[in-house]
Amino acid sequence: MKRFFINLPLVAHEAIDLPKEVRLYMERVLRLKPGHSITLFNGQGGQFNAEFQGNGRVQLLDFASIERESPLSIHLIQGISKGERMDVTLQKATELGASRISPVTTERSVVRLDEERAERRHERWNSILRSACEQCGRNHIPQLDDLQKLERVLSETRHADGCPDEGRIVLAPTGTHTLHEMAQPARLSVLIGPEGGLSDAEIELAIGNGFTPIRLGTRILRTETAGLAILAAVQTLWGDF
Repeated sequence: MKRFFINLPLVAHEAIDLPKEVRLYMERVLRLKPGHSITLFNGQGGQFNAEFQGNGRVQLLDFASIERESPLSIHLIQGISKGERMDVTLQKATELGASRISPVTTERSVVRLDEERAERRHERWNSILRSACEQCGRNHIPQLDDLQKLERVLSETRHADGCPDEGRIVLAPTGTHTLHEMAQPARLSVLIGPEGGLSDAEIELAIGNGFTPIRLGTRILRTETAGLAILAAVQTLWGDF
């Protein structure tokens, strides 16, 4: 059954008018006919069975309290990369259960965005997260932070209200630790660099803010591969894989 994110309040057994872009997608791309069964969610948890009535109208049916969130809360701090690489990272991080994503600029970031371009990119990235949730069945959209400098995010992470089972890791080719050495966390922050990796100074800054340098085998991974690999690994060890 097709799933659609709707940024509207949803109430069981009420009818709603669809936002224009969703209506056009249903009618012109998918060519849905009146009576077609669909699923709607608004990112607030749970989902609604619904019936497409045509002319941009949907009848909500029953509410289903279905959640597919991992027991491991994952905060991905990702150095921004070029074009499709960043898009793929965000899409797959959503599918793999990240609950919060912080895009950051670093010393070796190839991509440099002014305020206007950063806003447009943020809108695009949010759209990618919503589409990924439609596909993978999640009913909560990951929190997507505004683009910030790495130093600021590390400082905020350090001074955030912590829990006794919080873990922080930074992927580094020179890391001397592995995931198997870590105690199981309830919440985990993961820092990954951009195409050129993190500088030695940035890795030391992360360590100074409580991050443990981790290596994933002996091979150097691309930034878009590293995110997928580490998220899959921690979900296998401590999440819902």
